[in-house]
Amino acid sequence: MCVSSDVFTTDDPRIINVKLSSNVMNISVSLNRFVDFPFRQSLMLIRPFHIVHQLAIVILVLSLKSLSPPWFVVFKAWLMLFLLMPFLFGLNDLMHRMEDRQMGRDRLFTSDSISMWMVSMFLFFVLLMMSLLALESGIFTFIFLVLMIVCGLAYGYFKHKRQMVRTYLFRLLSGMSFYLVVAVYFGFSLSDDVRVSLIVGVLDLFSHVAGDLRDYPLDVEGGVRTFPVVYGIESTERLILALELFGLLLVILVFGFGISFWSVVLFGSGLGWLLYFLLKESGAYSWQHGSFHGQKVFIYVLISHFSGFSEWFVPLFLFGWFMSYCLYLWADDRLSGSSGFLFHLMSNPLGL
Repeated sequence: MCVSSDVFTTDDPRIINVKLSSNVMNISVSLNRFVDFPFRQSLMLIRPFHIVHQLAIVILVLSLKSLSPPWFVVFKAWLMLFLLMPFLFGLNDLMHRMEDRQMGRDRLFTSDSISMWMVSMFLFFVLLMMSLLALESGIFTFIFLVLMIVCGLAYGYFKHKRQMVRTYLFRLLSGMSFYLVVAVYFGFSLSDDVRVSLIVGVLDLFSHVAGDLRDYPLDVEGGVRTFPVVYGIESTERLILALELFGLLLVILVFGFGISFWSVVLFGSGLGWLLYFLLKESGAYSWQHGSFHGQKVFIYVLISHFSGFSEWFVPLFLFGWFMSYCLYLWADDRLSGSSGFLFHLMSNPLGL
């Protein structure tokens, strides 16, 4: 006898148990694969606090030009600027993967979690998307995008070649290009935008040298010739202060502003320096860069506020920056040595 049916059903508990066990096993395998995904390395590829930092630059451009474009136009401008981070970091990690392995740096493209073919395709599509977004605005935006990429690549090249002066020079130019490419996207003004881009470039260099303080122990071990390694911590602190003061002097020359602006700036900068010295005494190298990078973002959003944005914009934006920086420290496994419930929670926010 032959029985035919499109749908097979059964009430046999043995068969039902086998099916349930199979489904549970499949879910377990899927969860294991999810947990095994290199979240930390992936986040390091984009540096979460750069999401907020690049948005601050876009908002700075809009506030100074008194523009209120639709949200999707703002999003495209931010996306064009932000995509540079995974592109440059990814290309840099790919080019220097052997050196990173020797220094024990855990990066996505050095962890064998992703094939070289996938890496190449990722970099290609990121570059393509950036180019299309720039070309949508115009050929000059695309030209400035190319200049931004060249400056970023030159910075990474000279950093790995241990050529400190050229590294810092192209970091300055990279910071200027970050601002200029967005300024061109929304309408370029030679006299105004170049001056503001110099402010952004100097403050970007100020923050970068502070980042060398954060990486000081690793750089000493790896023989990387950064300013702190060559000239010492105290000389680096003086250089950072000089760069910050120079950046603020440029703000005075370009914008002026009144006593209320400078009162808030001095308070915020003083708080940042106080936090730095407290972190220095406790040996918390991982947070030191944040005490200076936060000052840079604070200056950007404060200028935006005094150029027309709401007063609520400043604290809310800084809170978003702080959370993104905590996520970055978790991604780079820099919170594992901290103590206390809050630091334990931040060291593994996803519970993985």
